[in-house]
Amino acid sequence: MSSSVSKYVLTFCFLALGSCYLLKPKVQYFIGDSDEWSLNLKNENYTSFGDSLFLRQTSDGNPKSFYQHFSTGVCFDNQCRPLDITLHWSISGSYLGFEMPKGEFLSKTDHDPFNRKEYLQLNEILSNADLPFKDIQYHQLMNQPENSTESADAISGATSEQIKDIVVKNAAYTTYKLWKLVYGESQKFIKQYTEKHLNNINLLTVLNSKDRNDIVWGLTHMKDTLSFFTPLKNRLISLIQSNDSYLSYNAVHAIPKTYLSDSDFLEILFLNYLNTSDASTKKVLFSKLITAPEFPQRLVEKSWHSIPSMAPQEIINLLKLYEKQGIKDLETLKVLARTLAHKNHYISKNIYDFLIKIQTDDEFVLECLKAYKNP
Repeated sequence: MSSSVSKYVLTFCFLALGSCYLLKPKVQYFIGDSDEWSLNLKNENYTSFGDSLFLRQTSDGNPKSFYQHFSTGVCFDNQCRPLDITLHWSISGSYLGFEMPKGEFLSKTDHDPFNRKEYLQLNEILSNADLPFKDIQYHQLMNQPENSTESADAISGATSEQIKDIVVKNAAYTTYKLWKLVYGESQKFIKQYTEKHLNNINLLTVLNSKDRNDIVWGLTHMKDTLSFFTPLKNRLISLIQSNDSYLSYNAVHAIPKTYLSDSDFLEILFLNYLNTSDASTKKVLFSKLITAPEFPQRLVEKSWHSIPSMAPQEIINLLKLYEKQGIKDLETLKVLARTLAHKNHYISKNIYDFLIKIQTDDEFVLECLKAYKNP
């Protein structure tokens, strides 16, 4: 083959390889397969914390998410392979996903690149904050001697039984390294930053997250000092009414004291109290209702109509609510007097005791009390 032909062949091969490189899709995996966190999006502002950690903000200045670029190495088998990756977090520190510059990829100990299934598995692993990596030392990944460190001197071997089910096969070091980056100092900083700057807008952003843990974080950080912000109230109501009993329970727990002065909000709580089947949520709902500054008369009237369909414990709690709120108007007493004929003797006895304490002089109520027979 002539030298000129050889040059053409080499040039063709080079161009072919370059084309493959350019056509290779960018590696990016996010929670819920959403690319809304990708750095390719426009119309955003950024605040820098150091050289590589950034807070992303919408065009009107509201916080959206954090991201950080890492250029480091994953060391094993006497080598350190470069790791060029960007990690993403929500403003509460929850993991959102990762992406790599075009042409970059993750590889395993046998030098093979990750396939799509392995990237998906890694993304799922990184989304789990409860994995035991925080209690595992580097040398435990491959049953190495205790003096092994994360350096070029690290050696490979059989994956430890302790972690083999929570790492990508043949990529224990990479899995471990990335998980430690996700749940390391950057996440700690993000949580502290958001807590320090928490306001209604930030909190609403967290509560609107699609991530359950993110929402719970937001609920546990609601404060009584936050103003009565209508969008925040509406989001809290939707969480209280959620079919997810865990979210509903935490949402009720998070209700600021100021919200209990709103009669419309109290009505929603009362109806949810009657409709929820979860015992824990029902209990905390009642604790909020009974501590409200007042129980509006229109809500008292609604409670009258609910008594026939109430469970025994709900009626007992209603009596406690009436007593705590000082509810003793004549119409309420008459409704209770009629309920003295309840087939549950425990209920009728509690209603009798409640009416006796009121010491009313209404003839109808007195006649009902006189006709009541304590079994």
